[in-house]
Amino acid sequence: MVRRSAPSTALLPLAALVAAASAASCTRNPYDDAVWYWHPEERATMTPKVQSGPRSLAMFRGDTGDPVDWNGLSVGVRWADIVIVGEQHDDANAHLVQQAIVAETIATWPGTAVSLEMLERDEQPIVDAYLRGEITKDEFVERTESRNWASKGTWDTFYQPVIDSARSNGCAVIAANAPREYVRRARTEGYEALEQLPAEERALFAIPEKDPPETYRARFKAFMSSGGNEPDDARVDEVLRSQRMWDATMADSIVRGMADLPSGAKVVHLVGQFHSEFDGGLVSEIQARAPFARILTVSVQKGETLRLREEDKGKADVVVYGVRPSSEWRMFRAGQVTARPAAKAAAEEPIPSWGFAY
Repeated sequence: MVRRSAPSTALLPLAALVAAASAASCTRNPYDDAVWYWHPEERATMTPKVQSGPRSLAMFRGDTGDPVDWNGLSVGVRWADIVIVGEQHDDANAHLVQQAIVAETIATWPGTAVSLEMLERDEQPIVDAYLRGEITKDEFVERTESRNWASKGTWDTFYQPVIDSARSNGCAVIAANAPREYVRRARTEGYEALEQLPAEERALFAIPEKDPPETYRARFKAFMSSGGNEPDDARVDEVLRSQRMWDATMADSIVRGMADLPSGAKVVHLVGQFHSEFDGGLVSEIQARAPFARILTVSVQKGETLRLREEDKGKADVVVYGVRPSSEWRMFRAGQVTARPAAKAAAEEPIPSWGFAY
């Protein structure tokens, strides 16, 4: 993957300091040794915890495929300014992972903001009224028309817990997305027409500032072709304008939200994973607005695996799978048994040793 930030010089050895001084920006991975082995005082306090629930799911670095545990994921969160967690909207495990990341990040870095694709900018006053206790949860859900956002009746289980985590800790919730009216108009009228709107309307959306990677368009075209009818290029570009307005508005909302955070606080953004995978449109738009922001991407996939699946390589910094490893596999990983799980041994190559050294 192409990495996305300039390093903090306090974290780097001399050779890296020289490189940083000679360039306006540089690229690196959030799991480079220089990032976390350079903090012995922090490492001493990061004793591995018993992991259960979403914290026990199988996780891997998206670049190398090396296994990661929840403590390793937390190291990436510590490094980041922005944490993007990509979901499949109907995946209950993804929402549990999101809720765990949000809860722990808020607890560790007070003032952290939660940002959601699922709420639109014109709904921000409703969000703020709920956070201040001026309206009930039911009124909030009804006024934002959110109850069935992912599927029927799922809001209370999937998204409300992260909003309530923020509320109970006095943290901001960012309604990050563009209202659908303007997304539709981006497709039918183009960006130029939207740029002519009055300032109060322009405040409800953002125009893309950077062309996305060509692979993003190719993936989008493949998605549009999944029903068997391949669209022509004009149709792809028309619909992609809407997609890119979502990306641009969410990125703009995240970057604006960062400016209001207390020192050390982060933005955790929840989004459909297509927007963020392979450093796609959302990451590209954040880069255009905040080129030195440190972005950690997490993608939660369905299914069980003992290694990073080939098709998932490069999707995110950390790829999480929705089924936790079996007890037999955990015993093998811990060295408590010497035989590979029989059902997997014939099909899998040797697995790298699990986890990182702290």
